[in-house]
Amino acid sequence: MGSVLHVMSKNGMFLFRFNNGEFGSKWCGIWKGNQKYFDYFAFKLDDEFLSEANFKEFSFYNSQFSTLLFNTAKGRAIEEVKCYDDSVLVSITPSYACEIAVEAGVNIRKRDENYQKGKRYDLMEIKNGIKTEFNGKAAYIYFLRGDFKREEYYGIHSPGSYSVKKGITHYLDSGEIQNKYVPGNVTFKLNQDETYDILFSSKEMDFDTVYKLIKNKMKYAEEYNEIIKTEGKKFNINVMDRNLILDAIDAAYSYANFNEKEIYAGFPYFNEFWLRDALLVLPSFLSMNNFSFVRDILVKIAYNIEDKGLPNKINGDIYPKDVLGLFLIDAYEYFRYTADSSFLAVIKDKKDAVLEICRRWMDNGFVHDKGRETWMDSLDREFSIEIQAIWSKALEAIYKMYGDKDAKEMAYELRNSVNGMFNGSYLTDQKGKDINSANQIFALYFDAVDADKKPAVIKNIAENMLTEYGILSVSKNDRTFDFNGYQNGSIWPMLTLLFTAAVFDNDETELGKQLLEILQKKNDSAQCSSRINEIFQPDGMPKGCPSQAWSIGLLPFISERYIAGIEPELQNNRIIIRKRNGITTKKNLYLGDKAIEIDIADGNVKSNYGLAESADRFILEL
Repeated sequence: MGSVLHVMSKNGMFLFRFNNGEFGSKWCGIWKGNQKYFDYFAFKLDDEFLSEANFKEFSFYNSQFSTLLFNTAKGRAIEEVKCYDDSVLVSITPSYACEIAVEAGVNIRKRDENYQKGKRYDLMEIKNGIKTEFNGKAAYIYFLRGDFKREEYYGIHSPGSYSVKKGITHYLDSGEIQNKYVPGNVTFKLNQDETYDILFSSKEMDFDTVYKLIKNKMKYAEEYNEIIKTEGKKFNINVMDRNLILDAIDAAYSYANFNEKEIYAGFPYFNEFWLRDALLVLPSFLSMNNFSFVRDILVKIAYNIEDKGLPNKINGDIYPKDVLGLFLIDAYEYFRYTADSSFLAVIKDKKDAVLEICRRWMDNGFVHDKGRETWMDSLDREFSIEIQAIWSKALEAIYKMYGDKDAKEMAYELRNSVNGMFNGSYLTDQKGKDINSANQIFALYFDAVDADKKPAVIKNIAENMLTEYGILSVSKNDRTFDFNGYQNGSIWPMLTLLFTAAVFDNDETELGKQLLEILQKKNDSAQCSSRINEIFQPDGMPKGCPSQAWSIGLLPFISERYIAGIEPELQNNRIIIRKRNGITTKKNLYLGDKAIEIDIADGNVKSNYGLAESADRFILEL
């Protein structure tokens, strides 16, 4: 199918659009978090709109900058788009002299709203722009040159009809009608090769700010591009294509809101702070040295712990069994990278409450999830294997952070329960239910499986769930498999990522390389430029959310921890480097006040710090 969509985003501001310039879905347009502001923008050069009809080429440089090329009847026109924290800047450069007219479709609404009868806006002309306001929210259009002609138009439209016509999955749009409000248009006469700039914003700005954003647009775009390239150099590794890691780094930044201390689950319609999704991706920010961001997020989440655990999202009303466990695992990972004892003091008050919650959930050696309390929230499951694995790791994390012996005993009990679900060739999906699902990957990833069982589990997954497009959510030979199923048949790149980590961790290098190649050649940009979908059908059709955080965002951490085998333990003044066959990489770590150089070449390690070697690892003493 190939990339037909793209998302540009920064700190919660995002633009979702088709690569040919069309805004063919109710999710297309300009958003800030879950608040929409604009359905579309359109440019008319003399008497011809820039559109699908004259579109020629799309280039996606990164999540903050892209260009579109159009060939009109009179010549070429280049559209450059730049995403900022609160605005989107669009610059049009025609190769001929013309009058440009700019039209914008305003639609101020929440993510779960559609058409509202009788919806009306207040329109005000302001310095260098216009302001449209509805229900306390305002959308701004700024221009330093041009004349605004007020011609208000109210109507309805169904942008999703375009998606349906193009055969885009129904997950993207079902064709619901939307309000359409056009305040008028902005016009200006351009000379040949002259650029016209216009800014669409969710925030009121003064003249100096608008002028600075327009004047420095290329400088900002180049600076961000250099950040991505510089970060990418930290993850050069022989088994992985450089473009895949660059996309993963850019994606991780694009899903993060550094101002609000949040990570979004995906764009365009998972544009909320879903805790499970965020916690699965968060370790990558440790690998990218964003320690303060990780700390801020963990502290923010900690304040939301209740006697029911943690909600599915901030201010949510569903309390899955896995989210609190993932929080504890990430808390320990942060401590390993930073030795931040003040952080342990911040969450120490929660420790006893967390242990009491877990005791209440325990039932004969298992954490008792019941219903839809896991990531597989479309299925009724009970005593699910990934819950046991996550909590085994989480309780072990409590023990390692605080030395709590009760946590250690409970972790050991849960680990035994996980291994008791082994039936000879695989780990069953649930206690007492012999279902061969991909959830056993979580037990591998969180190291809850005894070493003697791991080869059989990996072999089973490779033989029964691995396809040319990634890992199926359930074995194709299992009675529960459904080709059209969401979580009992679809391919999940998130599972492919976790399995990639597990196979490299068990020195299955060739299988790991195969999985990375699938992620890069079959998943990345399959529908959304430089991003990976939420799910794929078993035949490779991309579906679900076009740009899903956990489908790609965990790759930097997996690259460092599982492929290169690097495990910082700053609290113990050491780094463990597990021996890996066939892996070559150079890594610079900055932990505390130490700059550490690590050179890995097929099982051998060199460093600027002293090394001790054992059978399966090196220990770098700091």
